[in-house]
Amino acid sequence: MIAAVLLALGSASAFAVSTVVQHRAASSVDSGQGAGRVLRLLQKLIRHPVWLAGQFAAVVGLTLHAFALHHGAVVLVQPLLSSGLVLSLVLGAVVDRLHPGRALPDRVQWAAAVVVVVGLGVFLLAAHPGEGRGATDLALGLCVAAAVGVALLAAVWALRPNAPHRALVLGIASGCGFGSTGLQLKALVEVDVDRWLVSWPFYALVLSGAVGITMAQWAYQTGALIESLPAMAVLEPLIAIGLAGPVFGESLALGAVARSGQLIGVVLLVGGVLVLARRSAGREQPELAAAAGGVVGASPFPTPPVHLPVERRRAG
Repeated sequence: MIAAVLLALGSASAFAVSTVVQHRAASSVDSGQGAGRVLRLLQKLIRHPVWLAGQFAAVVGLTLHAFALHHGAVVLVQPLLSSGLVLSLVLGAVVDRLHPGRALPDRVQWAAAVVVVVGLGVFLLAAHPGEGRGATDLALGLCVAAAVGVALLAAVWALRPNAPHRALVLGIASGCGFGSTGLQLKALVEVDVDRWLVSWPFYALVLSGAVGITMAQWAYQTGALIESLPAMAVLEPLIAIGLAGPVFGESLALGAVARSGQLIGVVLLVGGVLVLARRSAGREQPELAAAAGGVVGASPFPTPPVHLPVERRRAG
């Protein structure tokens, strides 16, 4: 269990670095309008050095994620990935203290970070996840089909002229895609490496990951980060917790006390992530948009460990 926790925290840190550079790249790219905008966006991003650096960090995060799932249950590992927001806040504050001209995190962010940590602790103490079984192809297929279906609905919505809340809808689709990715990855790590290319979980993982990445890049480029980040940050662990039982047979501790602790932990985790994500994205957006010359959505992703949204230091 300790190995799974440490690997999951390492994965969260790597994904945090990945998302900040991906958002910097995606928010600075003009893909135009129309039905082909997503393909144009991806074509430009794969030639963008900063975006490619973000993908390298994502590979590191995915590798650590796979090892974490190999050593622990989905219901243990996936919620820990939400700690990326907290790690970003702490590491960002350490970096900013070395530069007097930079801002520091505000009290609301610190309070939300504490709530996330407490929520994770309460949930994990109350969960005591039991060993599961291998997932069936049908269960994995339904997860992928659901993620693709949500992505298609989101794409149809986002392509409508003057459609409201585009970034939010795309963020929901991305969160569903990444939530499904965690389940597919858990199934894949139980397969011998030399059989990956002939196993269903490998291709299910690729498809789920493609859905999550495409929807995320589109959301980054479409609107303010505050619209998409909370949905992405919350849906991934919720999907994992909700589907780990039906898909893998993983069980949580029973009893009124244990169930109450699990519920309280999830509520604290989700509430803290929502507040931290909204506060981070909302406070950082105006400052970065101005620095970027008014580019829509030009702010770094608040989950990474660099430059989190913050209050300005007072002179003197």
